[in-house]
Amino acid sequence: MSAETTSNIWKFVEPHEFQLPAEPASKTARSFIYRMFSGFSERQEEDGAEAIQSELKNAPSSLVDWLAPYPDWLGAPEEIYRTIEPWLEDESPEGLFRVFIGPYGSGIGEMLTLLAKEKGWQTLSLPSYNQLLKSDFSWLEKISAYNETPLIIPRLESVFLRHYNGLEHIRKLIRKLFHGKQRCIMGCSSWLWQYLESAMEMRDSFCKHYYLQSFSAQDLQVFFCELETKKTNQATVFRQADNGSFVLPPEITGKGWIDQDATVKEYTPATFPSDYLKKLAVESRGIPLVAWSIWRNSLKLAPEEDVADIAREVADKDATASATAKTIWVKAYKDIELPQLPSGLGQLTAFLLMYLLQHDGLASPAIFDLLDFEDDQLIGLLNRLQKSGIIVNENELWRASWQGYPAIRRFLAEQDHLQDSM
Repeated sequence: MSAETTSNIWKFVEPHEFQLPAEPASKTARSFIYRMFSGFSERQEEDGAEAIQSELKNAPSSLVDWLAPYPDWLGAPEEIYRTIEPWLEDESPEGLFRVFIGPYGSGIGEMLTLLAKEKGWQTLSLPSYNQLLKSDFSWLEKISAYNETPLIIPRLESVFLRHYNGLEHIRKLIRKLFHGKQRCIMGCSSWLWQYLESAMEMRDSFCKHYYLQSFSAQDLQVFFCELETKKTNQATVFRQADNGSFVLPPEITGKGWIDQDATVKEYTPATFPSDYLKKLAVESRGIPLVAWSIWRNSLKLAPEEDVADIAREVADKDATASATAKTIWVKAYKDIELPQLPSGLGQLTAFLLMYLLQHDGLASPAIFDLLDFEDDQLIGLLNRLQKSGIIVNENELWRASWQGYPAIRRFLAEQDHLQDSM
């Protein structure tokens, strides 16, 4: 798959052009989210076949890393550059700042880091946590008074702290950049952006901003196929474990070893994107790392007795694919178990999760400093949320888990703390 094809999935749009993935139009006409809340059970297909899915075994992590490695954001830096190229070439630009905004799990920071590396542009030297917590603004002195090349701030969260002194750091940063007359390109999470808009009333200080467009089901298909082809030329087919249908187009994942004309007639290019991907796009809100994490959780290997009979029958009809490709079973979307919040949680949990999202993760000392609650309460809550899979601790940093993000959004909405529309 070419870089040109991949880059088409990365789109940066004006705020009024942003759209969430469309609900899939199916015969059942019921969304996954509705079923989750109402207990609605999806009907069987019109032919009455009952595909009873047994428990599947998780594919080993080494295989999952082979099938769905961490994204390298191929094509995204180029699309960012294309978006701002007229502004960069304008001798009298409209404003000195351009901000690229994405939801939690968007990868915006990594995209901008790659862009800076590719172009040889300077990235901002970040302040330490102690500097942000105190009135130590010495780190700002490292910013050049003027530089012809743009300055990159991959994550505005890195210079933000929801604390009196922390907010002052952002204000002084913007003031310094404005007077320095240097173009600056920033990445910002939608959670922090909403806070800067509402609580700090700073939106106009940043000039023009763009949103990362949510992935559609078609985008996810391109995304996953591109990831799968990175590490191997092994022919692979991805089939849904409860009915045997293809989840990704076999002519792509088969890498030229599968004759499309030889596959069963009911699976044509018009079948794609699959119903699985349409449901995943909606539930993940088209967020790259949220969708990627759920996808990895869906990949299964199963002995013969673990695959529903109907799925095996469909696979047996497709002798060409079965003989030349490795079959990966994908758990039906309705059977995927995503992390859920423990019962009995309230405002403390809402504040903790909101702070983690606004800062893109926090170390333990920062959590105790910023949240005005007893340490034993916070320790107990962190342990409960980690055990349930809602948050994770990586490299001494607590952050919301990508698979837990859908449940976190629902919980914050229930607690009237949903401050993000992406």
